[in-house]
Order: sequence, then C-alpha cells, then structure tokens
Amino acid sequence: MSENKTSGRGRRTWVLASIVGVVVLLGALWVGAYFAAGDKVPANATVDSVAIGGLSPSEAEQTLRDELEPRYSAPLTVTSPQDVSITLEPLESGLVLDYAGAVRASGGGSSWNPADIWRTFTGGREIELPRTVDESRITEVLEDNAGDFVADATDATLAFEDASITRTDGAVATVLDVPATTEKVAAALEQGATEAEATVTETPPAVTTAMVDAAVSSYAEPAVSAPVTITAPKGSFDITPAQVAAVTTFVPEGDALVHKTDVDALMELTADGQKGLGLAATKDASYAMSDGAITVVPAVDGETIDAKGLAAALESAAVKSGAERTAAVEVTKKPAKFTTAQATELKPREVIGEFTTKFPHAPYRNTNLGKAASTVNGTVLMPDEIFSLNETLGERTARNGYVDGYVINGGVLVKEPGGGISQSSTTLFNAAFFAGYEDIEHKPHSLYFNRYPAGREATIYYGKLDMRFRNDTKYPAYIQGFVNKSSSGKQGTITFKIWSIPTWDKVTSTDLVKSGFYSGKTRTLSGPKCEAQAPIQGFSVNWKRQFWKDGKVAKSEDWYWKYSAGDRIVCE
Repeated sequence: MSENKTSGRGRRTWVLASIVGVVVLLGALWVGAYFAAGDKVPANATVDSVAIGGLSPSEAEQTLRDELEPRYSAPLTVTSPQDVSITLEPLESGLVLDYAGAVRASGGGSSWNPADIWRTFTGGREIELPRTVDESRITEVLEDNAGDFVADATDATLAFEDASITRTDGAVATVLDVPATTEKVAAALEQGATEAEATVTETPPAVTTAMVDAAVSSYAEPAVSAPVTITAPKGSFDITPAQVAAVTTFVPEGDALVHKTDVDALMELTADGQKGLGLAATKDASYAMSDGAITVVPAVDGETIDAKGLAAALESAAVKSGAERTAAVEVTKKPAKFTTAQATELKPREVIGEFTTKFPHAPYRNTNLGKAASTVNGTVLMPDEIFSLNETLGERTARNGYVDGYVINGGVLVKEPGGGISQSSTTLFNAAFFAGYEDIEHKPHSLYFNRYPAGREATIYYGKLDMRFRNDTKYPAYIQGFVNKSSSGKQGTITFKIWSIPTWDKVTSTDLVKSGFYSGKTRTLSGPKCEAQAPIQGFSVNWKRQFWKDGKVAKSEDWYWKYSAGDRIVCE
C-alpha cells in the first residue's frame, strides 16, 4: 500500500514537471519570437505598391519617403476656363503625407501580442499612404497667385470707317474665386491628381459682343447699304452711305448699343445737297453806299429744314431697303439773323477811321490798287468779326485781275503779280488803326518807304503774311475803298474809310519817333531779273495809339518797329 502511494506521488510530480517544462519552452519560444520579430513591419506590407515588409519603422518611413515623395511632388496645374493657368508644388501648397501613419497602419512597431508577432512573420497588406490637406495653406498660395487670373473687362466696339463697319469683340472681367478654387485644389491633392479647374467669377463689359451683333444687324448694316433720299415740296437730295457713316456713332444705353446721329454735322455735310430742295435763301440785312451816304439793304427771310427733323428722317429711312429708303422733311421759315430793323437801328452814321496814301505813277499800281480797293469796298464787318485782307482779295494772279509789279523779296525789289498791293494793306491798316479796332495780324515792311508813315504800315504776301483786324465794338462797320488813279506827272491816291457808330471820341497817334539809324552794304548781282536799287537807311521807330473819351486819354497802346537797312544793289 505504501508503494502505491509512492508511485502516485511520483507520477504527479512528473506530470507537473512536464507541464512546467512545456510552459518554460513556450515562454522561451515566445520571447525568442518577440526578439526575432523586433519592431519590424509585417513581411507582406506595402504602401501604394511600395514594399516595406521586414523593415524597421524608421527604415520603412525613409523607404516610403524616397519612393513616394517624387510621385506626390508632381506639379499641379490649375487652369481657368479662359486658359489662364498656374502651377503649384503640392508639398508646398498644403498637401501633407503621413509616412509614420502609413507604417503604423501597416503593423510596424514592437508588440508582445502573439498575434502581432505572428503577423510580423506571415502578415501584411496593401494600404494607401495617408494624405491630408491644409486648406488654409492652399488659400494662401491661391491668394498669392490670384492676380494671374485677373483681367479687366474690354468693351466691344462698333464704328464706321468711311462707309465700312469696323468692330471688335468684348471680353469679360475675371477674378479668381479663391474659396471655390481652394476646394477643387484640395480634392485634386487628396486624389493625387495633376490638374484642377480654377473657379473664376466673370463680369461682363458694359458693351458686349452680343450688343454689337444686335446693333450691326438692326442699324449699322442697313444704314450704309445704299443712299437715303430726302424729299421736300420743291426738290430732293441724297445722303450717301459715307455721309451716314460720318455722322453716326454708337453708344450704350442700358443693355443695348444704340445709334446716335450728330445733327449739326449732318446739316454741315449735306449743305450742298440741300440746295436740291429748292429752299429760298436767307439774306441778312446789309449796307450800301448811295450818294455819299450809308443806306440799309433790307433782310430777306428764307427757308430751311430742321436739323433734328433731318436726322429723324434719315434714321427712319436708313433701316429700310429699296424704294422705301426715302423720307420727307418739313420746310420752315428761316428768318435773317441780322434783321432790317436791327440794321436800321445800328446803321453806320459817320467815318470813325480814314486814311489815304499817295503812290507814284505806274500803270501796274493803278491796276492792282484799284482792284484791291474795289474788292474791299462795300465790306460789312459785324461786331467781333475779323477782317482778313488775304481772304477778301484772294490770290493775286493774272486770272484774278492783277498784273506784275514790284515786291520786296530777300531785301531786293523783284516783279511779281500783284506788286504794289501792300499799299492797300498799309492804307486799310491805318484806317482800322484810327477806328480803334483790335490789331490781329500785321507786319510792317522790312525796308522803309517814305510814302508810308514810319512803322505804322503793313505789308502782305498771299499764303505767308496777312493783315487782319477785329471789330471789337458793338456796332457794325461799313468799309469804303476807292482809288484816284495816277497819270504822267501826277500821283495817285488810295483811300479807305470805315463807317460806324463811334465808340471813342477819337483815336490818335503820337509822333513817330525815329532813332538808331544805320546803313547797309553794296551788293553786285547779275541776271536778267536784276534791278538796281539805291541804298535805304535802317532805323527804329516808336509811337503810341491813344483812345480818347470825355476829353482825355482813356487807353494807350505802345507800338514799335525796326527797319532793316536796304543794300545798294549794282547789276552787272
């Protein structure tokens, strides 16, 4: 019995020892497996197809960085519908790559869990690299580049060039919608895309291409397609496409581009054509000389058409075609601007400025000075109107009734048509001087001739030198001019008188004070046109024009001129 008990205790001891041995063995294996597995990533782990199994977490992170960063660094192009684009560097523009998170998600790291240890040797799977997007950084980058997407609106244009239509298309104003574009860029970065669409806010121009299209079809094209005929009771005339184009512009009104007609320009451009309407001419009242006295030439009221009415007629017919491109205008009375009553009230009653100069006998002087005096004679100069002797006489040519005479050219006397005409300029200048009129333009001769008052004279040369003065009073003036012809042994005279209502009691000139005399030189010339010339002394002259009122000088003007010395000319 005692033997059985001893045998039983031995068996239990052996079993217990065996169990303890197994446990110790398993523990040893567990510990060995832990140290064998270490903190390595599971053997079959891959991140975005990059194998990291068996690597330590730090080695796995570096492997992923080396392999995947170039892939996620590919530039992201952000393009607008207007084909404006910018390029962003993803890793500098808000994309964050979580390499450590990828390693953790793949099972990397130390663990006593047998299951984890087992996965280290046998497990692992494909996972995506965790990516996050910093939208605040995207916004900063887009705001820095927003200027690339900004464009000012460009109005579409429509105009006429001659009788042809010229036009340009409009363009919208653009500005980057940063919040909306931030969302699109964020989504593209999260998806690893290389392109994203920018959201751009568009503002149309004041004048759009559609507005121009409508204006072209509704008015511009038909307006210049053919002439427009304007009719009145006694006639008609055509407005050409070129004239229509010249007076038409297009301006925006609301959401439309509308045509505008320059009514004043239309009246001016069609002035000659309007003669075809048979309108009676309007004549202002004027003055004439009769038996040594000024008489009133009565005004004549005429006919006209209204400028706005003409424009309306043009616009109504311009959009039609064929025989319908015709419109009638109303003819109205056109009163004279200067009426008979006004002319009577303001009739010149006395001579306020008069001057006469003498000239030696020469047939050309009689002809040219007589022509000038008769042309100027009867001129009516209204208040504020400027008289121009060149405009009044026209070019001095044989066709216009002038003959050859002497003129000064380069300090030498030469013959040209209209020679001697400067004497008419000097005489009329002095009449205007003593009338008190404003001097607009005059130039004394470069050489002095003693038949003229020193300094107080004016030469003239068509196209270069003119003699002009302004009637700066409130009264109309009548200019009378005449010549007493010279004959052999008898001097001639030319006289101009300016009739008006006096503004001043009188206008006078102080003495013409000469000083600084000097002489020229002797020149020898040759050629058939050479004219011998005696020397002419040069000097300076000063004087004043005085305006008298109530027995005293109310205003005074200083005048000055310096004459050149005339060379002695010897002909070979």
